[in-house]
Amino acid sequence: MRRGLIALGAAAAGALGCASASPPPGGPEDHAPPQLVRVTPDTNAVNVKAENVTFYFDETINDRGSGAQELGRRFLISPSDGEPRVSWHRSRIDVRPRNGFRPNTAYSVSMLPGLSDLRGNAMKSSAKVVFSTGPVIPSGVVNGVVFDWAAERPAPLALIQALTPDSTLYLDQADSAGTFALKPLPPGRYLVRGIIDANGNRALDRNEAFDTLTVDVPLAGPIELRAAARDTLPARLATVSASDSVSLRVTFDHPLEPTQQITPDMFVLAGADSVHLAITRVLTPAQEIERTRLAQQAVADSTRRADSLAGKVLPPPPRPAPPATKAARKPSVPAPFNSLLLELAKPLAPNAPYRLSARGVRGINGLQTESERTFTTPKPPPPPPPRDSTARPVPAAKPPRTP
Repeated sequence: MRRGLIALGAAAAGALGCASASPPPGGPEDHAPPQLVRVTPDTNAVNVKAENVTFYFDETINDRGSGAQELGRRFLISPSDGEPRVSWHRSRIDVRPRNGFRPNTAYSVSMLPGLSDLRGNAMKSSAKVVFSTGPVIPSGVVNGVVFDWAAERPAPLALIQALTPDSTLYLDQADSAGTFALKPLPPGRYLVRGIIDANGNRALDRNEAFDTLTVDVPLAGPIELRAAARDTLPARLATVSASDSVSLRVTFDHPLEPTQQITPDMFVLAGADSVHLAITRVLTPAQEIERTRLAQQAVADSTRRADSLAGKVLPPPPRPAPPATKAARKPSVPAPFNSLLLELAKPLAPNAPYRLSARGVRGINGLQTESERTFTTPKPPPPPPPRDSTARPVPAAKPPRTP
């Protein structure tokens, strides 16, 4: 009997412990995210002696964060000395650098979107406080936008890093439009990097898209970072195939620098007899699209002109598209590409081997090298079977007679 009572008491205590982690029952269901009430110290404060930056909320915050990230991933401290130390106190969160605040240093502490309450309602807003442990806050700032260069669109929530010659690391995160304003920064030279941080570890990993730029603070204006997956190897020919008898489709193993002028003399095409075949033009993907558009427009104009001369009633011209509410922002440089179309002066022989060499073509890392590929043109299609002139035509079936 005594053992049964002890087991029953332990089970009840366990049930109460589990229930304490759940939101209180009863009342209307809450779908509102937590609200930030205040932050200490005040922004723009100087000579701060506090050991922590404290964020106060109007309800209890989920101490496990939301999603797969930990609670500490929701805060950024700049300048950074590693992962910040975060202490959870129900509706209050204390944040400080791993080794504490340094004297005579200006800091920015950012709360990123994603904190949630016990019901899983996540905050979409962010907050930032700027202060100094010394008497002044420097006015230096690096602002700009990060683009996903390959997709030609802004990179939301990109990680921004600014590194000084003495290895001091400043951090920020771009907003949903890819824009950022990294501050406060003392005057000097910085290596600024924008990273599409796919795994959220606040570091540049292999195959992650990034871009770097060296700037001097104070700046004259905003900067543009074009993030792309970059390699330390030059671009080489990967595949060559006959698009038709007078053109070749070539691809490279790394993206090409889109502002370079690619000319036919960068390629050499030779047959099995080592005789060179002239290449008349090289088209990038954007030039191919433009050529197709102009050809379609020329056909449409020619058709309307012929119909007008024939006296036909022409349909009304199409209505112009309504103006877009807000044009999507794009990088100032077109996206990199890895394919080209080579147009030839003479047709290729069918079922014949060829060798194509490329030299002087730069990848987006600025490197160039010479590479070559061999390929064989397709076999000609088989001729149609001969028609049998002696075969008599099959008479058509007669319709059934009606009584």
